[in-house]
Amino acid sequence: MISVEEYLEYLRVVKKRSERTLYQYRSILKEFAEYEPVTLDSWREYLHRISSNAPTTQRNKLVVVKNYLNWKADRGILNVKDRFWNEAEPPRYAVLPKAVELEEIKRIIEACDHRMYKAIFKVLANTGMRVSELVGLSIQDISLNDTARIRIKGKGNKERIINVSRDLVEELVRSGFFEKKPSVRSIQRAVKRYARKAGIRKKVTPHIFRHSFAVALIERGIPLNKIQALLGHANISTTSIYLKIASEGVEVPKII
Repeated sequence: MISVEEYLEYLRVVKKRSERTLYQYRSILKEFAEYEPVTLDSWREYLHRISSNAPTTQRNKLVVVKNYLNWKADRGILNVKDRFWNEAEPPRYAVLPKAVELEEIKRIIEACDHRMYKAIFKVLANTGMRVSELVGLSIQDISLNDTARIRIKGKGNKERIINVSRDLVEELVRSGFFEKKPSVRSIQRAVKRYARKAGIRKKVTPHIFRHSFAVALIERGIPLNKIQALLGHANISTTSIYLKIASEGVEVPKII
C-alpha cells in the first residue's frame, strides 16, 4: 500500500485533486490491492470481479486503476513488457441520467420552509451546479452588478464563470449560507425530505436538479456547446447525453 499512498500524494500535490476524489480513489485502489503485483492473470481476475458492477462504476474503477498502473510503470515500479491493462474497456452502453420535471422541482422548492435550503434549491435548479461546487463557493467568488457573476471551481480545479439573476444570489447570501454552510450530505438529506413533503415518490437527489437544468436548456434551444460550458463538462459527448433525454418526450409529427 506504500505505492498507493505515494500515488495519492502525487494526485493531491501535483494534480490538485480534492479530498473527496482522493477518498474515492483510495477505496478503489484498496479493492485492487488484492490483485497486486499485477499480472495478466490477476488482471483478468480483477476484470471478472468488477464485471458485476454497474457500467458507470466499472468505468470509474478502470479509469482509476489504469491511471495508477501507468503511473507505476512510468516510474519503473512495475516490471512489465507491455501495459496490457490499457486494452480493457468499460461497457459501451450508457445509462441515461435521471431527470425530474421542472414542475416537480418547483413543488420541492415551494414545499421547503427552511430559508437557507430554499435558497440552495433555487440556485441548484437555476445554475446546474454540482452540490459540491455550491458548497465550495466563497463570497469572494461572487460579484454583483445588474446580474450576479459566479466563479465556480469544478472537477480537476477547472474554473468556469456563469451569470445568473442577481436576486437568486442575494437570496442565498441573505439566508446565511456563507456564514454557516451546510455539508453536501445535509443538502442531500434536505432534498429527500422536501421531495417527500411535496408528495414526490421517485428518488430525488441534488444532482437530479443538474440533470433537469440541462434538459430544460436543451428544450429551450440553447446550443449544446453553451450548455457544456455552463455545466463544466470537459467533453461535449457528456453533454450530448441530455439530447437523448429531451427527445424522449417529443411526439413525432406525421410527415406524410
